[in-house]
Amino acid sequence: MRKKTNLSFERSRRESHSPTQLIERNQQQRDRERPRNPRRERSWTSWLPGWQFWTLLFGVGTIGTAITAAALLLTLPTVPNCPRIFWPTASASMRLYCGQLAADKQTVDDILEAIDLVSELPEDHGLRPRINQQIEIWTQELLDLAEASFHEGDFLNAVDTARRIPTEKLSPSAQATIEPVIEQRIEEWKAIWTQAEDLYADIEDHLKNRRWNLAFAAATRLRSVENQHWRVTKHEEITQRVQQARDDVNQLARAKNLANRRTLDHLLEAINLAEQIGLDSFAHASAQEALKEFGRAMLDLADAELAAQNLTEAIGIARRVPASTQLKEEADDFVILARGEFLAWQPSVRNLENAITQAQRIPLESPLYDRAQNRIRQWQTAIDQVAVLERARNTARTGSIADLTTAISQAELISDTTSLYDEAQQEIERWRNQLQTNQDRPILQRAEALARQGNYQQAIAQAQRISSSRALYTEAQDQVNRWQRTISEQRDRPILSQAERQANAGNLDDAIATARRIPSDSALAREAQTAIARWNSAQRDRDLLDQAYRLANGGSAESLESAIRTANGITRYGGQRADADRLIRNLGWELLELAESQAWRSLEGAIAIAERIPSYTEAHAEAQRLIRDWDAQLNPPPPPEPDLQRKFDEGIPIDWDGPVIENSLDE
Repeated sequence: MRKKTNLSFERSRRESHSPTQLIERNQQQRDRERPRNPRRERSWTSWLPGWQFWTLLFGVGTIGTAITAAALLLTLPTVPNCPRIFWPTASASMRLYCGQLAADKQTVDDILEAIDLVSELPEDHGLRPRINQQIEIWTQELLDLAEASFHEGDFLNAVDTARRIPTEKLSPSAQATIEPVIEQRIEEWKAIWTQAEDLYADIEDHLKNRRWNLAFAAATRLRSVENQHWRVTKHEEITQRVQQARDDVNQLARAKNLANRRTLDHLLEAINLAEQIGLDSFAHASAQEALKEFGRAMLDLADAELAAQNLTEAIGIARRVPASTQLKEEADDFVILARGEFLAWQPSVRNLENAITQAQRIPLESPLYDRAQNRIRQWQTAIDQVAVLERARNTARTGSIADLTTAISQAELISDTTSLYDEAQQEIERWRNQLQTNQDRPILQRAEALARQGNYQQAIAQAQRISSSRALYTEAQDQVNRWQRTISEQRDRPILSQAERQANAGNLDDAIATARRIPSDSALAREAQTAIARWNSAQRDRDLLDQAYRLANGGSAESLESAIRTANGITRYGGQRADADRLIRNLGWELLELAESQAWRSLEGAIAIAERIPSYTEAHAEAQRLIRDWDAQLNPPPPPEPDLQRKFDEGIPIDWDGPVIENSLDE
């Protein structure tokens, strides 16, 4: 290539001319074409001296030669274009050069191409030793690439690369050396990979069974696997999955705890937590099952609201069932059926027909299909029975006994399997009450007429003819009770009045005996018992007051204290409390006077008497003051110790006649 380039340059150089030469050549050509004029020729050459022309010509040639030489020196040889080389005629050095270029790309296919390129040379070629050495280098590079693939986690590619190494193109000695190495390397890879996969499977099994500690321990053993992919990448991956699995299981447990509260807000919050558990989590399957349970719980809430005839709440709950629960289609079908049931709550032929149309929209594959079909059958039967109930209502409108009896008989024909049954039973109950009222009202009116005449016993007997199963029974019993109270008051009021007169006269025992003649079933029994209790209390209080006076007559501190405490036991309901309070006040001061008189003889005795005065007496505060004074007299504080040394040091006069403590003098 270089030779070809030089030849072209030489040719172009020989063909090129300087500007002066071109001018001269053109001028010579024009001169040959024009007629010769010797005179003009002589005049053209006469003005240019000969040595100047040759000097100019020499300078131009020198410059052109220098330029040509520099161009030849600076021109680089052309790099071979390996992809376009015709290899059957290519030299060995060209093959080796292009092979090295391919191998430098450090890919398996390029290195194999390099080996194929140079291995075609004969064994007796002069470059064969160098080529064999290069093939060994490239073979080692292939094995290194296989090792790198193995550590990158591409086990199959690593084995495939090692199998593709063309050991037959090595020298016999090199082939004998490398082939056992390759087989040993592949076996080591297989053993390491199998060990890692088994360990990874154990970790996944621990995760599925929520054995977190064992999973973490097994994940730690991955760090000892002699493979970079398993030791680092897979270890980090499975460690994160173990932690994530544990977090997801805990999160799912929180979701289930929320769902157990069975409120709409808690169920939605539980669903939100379960939805956050990803597809690659070991808890994903459990989360999906939990989502179905949560969705089912929401539908149960909606169904409960529908059963309570709260249509708006039922539909609102069903519409909030998310698609993640896999119950969204069933929830939509529930809304359709709920609207049908709403129409059936107000049974009429038109409403029931519209309800049937709604239920027919439920597809065969829906879980609610059987329920919808049952509703359709019920509503179709109800359509026929609506007419029956309407006829019964029309019959009962007259309110006569005969028509009410007929209406009841007609309504009783409605089956309990239809939605109309409850409404029919309500109508029957209402008509029966109306029928019984019509039948029994005359009886109760006759009883009331007898009571107005004062014939209470006859009125009671008349009203008691109405049995407990009749509509007017409660009203009749209220009247009977009122008349019985009237009879009791008329009979027992004189007795109670007599007892009160006896009590006012001070004959409490007689009053109590008289009041006890009133029977317990009398209307005045409670009033009589209240009066008896009051009189008993008054009798007891009078006895206590008498006892207190007797004790006070003893005059001793003990008897006075006992009298005070006895008087304090008198209640405020018997009329004796005012006398008791006066007695308590007087006895308290009398006891304090006794303590003061005792103080002249014995302070200890005075304190003992004063302490007997109860806290609820008027003299108690004064008694406590005297006790403090007397106690201070009995226990005066010790005199202060004189600081003799300080006074002596400071020159303060010392009163030697005063009390001196020996300890101070000793000091």
